[in-house]
Amino acid sequence: MKDPKHGSKQDLNGATELSRRAFIAGAGLISGLAITRGDRWFGDQVSQASLSELFNAFNSSLSMAQREHTFLTSDHPTRQVTLTEAVHSGDPHIGTLFDGQQRRLIKAMYAKMLSDQGRHWLQNTISLEGRFDGSILKIYSQDANRASLANSQIVINGGHYMVRSDDLFDSAYALGGPISYGQQIGDHQYQVQGNAYKAHGDALNAFHQALSSSERNIAYQTSPPNELLIQVQGPDSNPPGLRLGDVSDSAKEIAGEMLSTVFNGFTPGQQSQAWSAIEDNGGIDALSVAMYSDFGFYQDGKKYSDLSRDQRASRGLPYIQVWRIEGPSLVIHFKGYPHVHAYMNIVKNPLRTAIGEVLTKTQKPLDQTATHRLIQSMMQSRTGQSLMYFPEMLLGRVSPGEVSTGSLYTLDPYGNDIVVADIRTEGMSHSMVEALTQQGVSPIAGQSFQVATVEYMLRRPDIFGTPENVVSGFGTVRNALIEFVRDADLEPYHA
Repeated sequence: MKDPKHGSKQDLNGATELSRRAFIAGAGLISGLAITRGDRWFGDQVSQASLSELFNAFNSSLSMAQREHTFLTSDHPTRQVTLTEAVHSGDPHIGTLFDGQQRRLIKAMYAKMLSDQGRHWLQNTISLEGRFDGSILKIYSQDANRASLANSQIVINGGHYMVRSDDLFDSAYALGGPISYGQQIGDHQYQVQGNAYKAHGDALNAFHQALSSSERNIAYQTSPPNELLIQVQGPDSNPPGLRLGDVSDSAKEIAGEMLSTVFNGFTPGQQSQAWSAIEDNGGIDALSVAMYSDFGFYQDGKKYSDLSRDQRASRGLPYIQVWRIEGPSLVIHFKGYPHVHAYMNIVKNPLRTAIGEVLTKTQKPLDQTATHRLIQSMMQSRTGQSLMYFPEMLLGRVSPGEVSTGSLYTLDPYGNDIVVADIRTEGMSHSMVEALTQQGVSPIAGQSFQVATVEYMLRRPDIFGTPENVVSGFGTVRNALIEFVRDADLEPYHA
């Protein structure tokens, strides 16, 4: 196809001939460099180039078609979402969209966005889970036509990882915004043996060992919340678990070492941002640690929660594989079973986290119960149905302060479509029957019901059941929520 500006040939994989010449002329420091093995992917010239220089060279190489798939506005609501591989799942991968020289630049930028330790931890994730070429690159920019690192943010994500450059045009977030990391090594194994992020679990369990029995009893919780529930709740939050301000100085010191271990994957500048955000919002004393006893294991696979008090006493402390640290401006959720999924969100100002169009404000945070009620009201208004079913599909909560399009995208990162299903009692799953009973309906044989739900549920007959008919055309959950919240008073949903 033709580039309307330059009239030179281009395709989705390549840059225009003109942009290639600009790239070569403007990026002499990196031309002709070859990939090497291991963490040092490139020659010395690339390793010595700054992230800004690499970004400029990459930017100058892009064709118009590549730009259309790569750039988003700086206030695009997906920038607030951690699970962007779900949001952008239909977009071209790095290996499809960019040529070999561009991919080398992207890998060099990725390397600059992490510490040496961070690259080492993620090495197996990228090697084993779709490889780097299977990842997606997005650049959020205030001015795509004059993009520089000072007015843009680079986000690279794929299976089990997200890496962001610093958020230079919006200083609300540390680490550039909410991020995720993980590995599928060590499935169902004690201490996720072989997983690079076992080091994070070990650091938590060193803190676990330093606690008194009474402190552990406060820290122990049973079942964790959903791993995507990482929106900060501000200074009035009261998260479950053991408050670090209530532990001994020695245990608090080990808690600090635990956080340092987790932060060690990021650049020194980002680590400094994270610590400053903690100090500016009550310090380490304001953080609480929850350790989930349902995921405390012994070497023989026995669960702490399945044993009697005497059996626990004879075995000593379990190894905690799922845990959570939360405070006014920080959430870290670490799921080390069956393998590692971890999410982190650290903000400098908990009342200023919204990205995108501001729709309304809320004095108090909306927890998951409140957002569930909000979504129910929206679904009823949108479909005209009183019955609905969407277990564990719509996730998240709303931070206090401004509520934006980005805030609502976090409630449904998957972009689910709303549908209405006709389903008979005989076709319902057991959980569907329970859900309708809780809504005041007692399904009996031969009855048929209209239920508002999300399209994904139709692919899960084990959870939903088998409908007889489905009506679509109601839009996505997040877009319908945006329309609904524009005119909604959020106060009743707090109750």
